[in-house]
Amino acid sequence: MTQALGGLSGLTINGRAYETAGPTSPILGGTLGALFALRDDLAVTAQGRIDAVARDLVDRFAEAGLDPTLAPGAPGLFTDAGSAFLPANEVGLAGRLTLNAAADPGQGGALFRLRDGLGALTEGPPGNGSLLSALHTALTGPRALASTAFVSGSRSLAALAGDLMSDASARRLSAQSEQSFAAAKLTGLADLEAQNGIDTDQEMQMLLVIEKNYAANAKVIQAASDMIDTLIRLGT
Repeated sequence: MTQALGGLSGLTINGRAYETAGPTSPILGGTLGALFALRDDLAVTAQGRIDAVARDLVDRFAEAGLDPTLAPGAPGLFTDAGSAFLPANEVGLAGRLTLNAAADPGQGGALFRLRDGLGALTEGPPGNGSLLSALHTALTGPRALASTAFVSGSRSLAALAGDLMSDASARRLSAQSEQSFAAAKLTGLADLEAQNGIDTDQEMQMLLVIEKNYAANAKVIQAASDMIDTLIRLGT
């Protein structure tokens, strides 16, 4: 479900559609803008990269000729929810990735099929390690990527997982740097606003001084008034 494919809605205010990203967006820089960015960009990109790793894992163990006991088109060691993976259905593959039931005792399978083949009906000689060696080579050897979520090229699964972690770490560091810059900018703007605006603490101190001076002047006036009244009484 994405906004680009029509599965999710955008932002409307009073019936008018607005951009959720870009310089013309009314929510740029706010929490709501961050949530839209996560939903429509960051999470979608991350999902695509995780699905690309899952597809590479499935494709490695579904190579033709790797397991001679499998029929053409049958799923390999890893499946798409129990079925063979279809290249057009890559989105969400990481969430559907499952181990082939034939080699999973928890699903009624048997572990000997990892050694003898997923299509093996009976257990073979314990010393036969040809398929295990082939599976190891398929897992660790370089392979061209079929997904477009990463830069094209040949990598082992470990290298591809390293690229995934490296990309996530780089994005995290970039986000932390942007957050630190935004926090420093906010502090600077707040200080500038305080310098140009009203300092309530200082204004309250000035009001207290004025109040004390007024009270002192009132006492002086009252004393002068009392002295004048006394002089008038003495004169009469």
